[in-house]
Amino acid sequence: MNKLKTLLLFVVVCFVVLISGQNVQAQKIESDSVYTPIKIKEHSPHKATIYSAIFPGLGQIYNRKYWKLPILYGGIGVTLYAIGWNSTQYNDYKNGYIDLTKYLEYKNQPEGGTIEEPSSKRYEKLIGDFDFVNSTAREDDWYKTRLKNGKDKYKHDRDLSYIILVGVYVLNIIDATVDAHFTNFNINDDLSMTVQPKMNYSPVSGNTLGLSCRINF
Repeated sequence: MNKLKTLLLFVVVCFVVLISGQNVQAQKIESDSVYTPIKIKEHSPHKATIYSAIFPGLGQIYNRKYWKLPILYGGIGVTLYAIGWNSTQYNDYKNGYIDLTKYLEYKNQPEGGTIEEPSSKRYEKLIGDFDFVNSTAREDDWYKTRLKNGKDKYKHDRDLSYIILVGVYVLNIIDATVDAHFTNFNINDDLSMTVQPKMNYSPVSGNTLGLSCRINF
C-alpha cells in the first residue's frame, strides 16, 4: 500500500515538473522574443463631438459607423417635412381666421357703418363656399372657432417639430461622443493559466501534495 502511495506521489510530482518546465520554457521564449511596439492613433471623442456639432453625421463618419447615417438623415428628413407641413397648414388656418374675422366684423357692423367688405376670403379654401351672408350668429361662431382651433393645433405641432429637430441634433452629438469613447475601450481576450505544486497540512492525514491552478485574465 505504501509502495502504491509512493508511486502515485512520484507520478504527481513528475506531472507537476513537466507542466512547470513547459511554463518556464514558454516564458523563456517569450522573454527572448523582441517585440516592436506598434503606435496606434488614438480615436478622439473630442473630434467626434466637434464634427457632429458642426454638421450632423460627420461624427458618425469619423467613427466609421456609416450604417447610422440613413437613420440620422431619415429622422432629420421626416422632422423637416413635418415642420414644412405644419407651417403650411398653420399659415392657411391663420389667414383664413383673419379673413373670416374681418368679414364677420363687416357683416355685423351697425347700419351705416364704415367697414368695407373685405376682398380676401381665404377661409373658403378650408371650409368651402359657405353662405355667410344668410348664416346665423351661432354658425358664424362655430366656423370661426373651427379655424382658430386649427390654427392653434398646427402651430403647436410646428413648434413640437422644431423641438424634435433639436433633439435629433443633440442625440447625434451624444451618439458620436459615446461611440468614440467605446472605440478606445480595449478588451483583452488573452487568458493565462499557471499550475504549481502545493503542499497542504492536515492534523488527520499529515502533509499532502496537491496542485494549485491560477487563471489570469
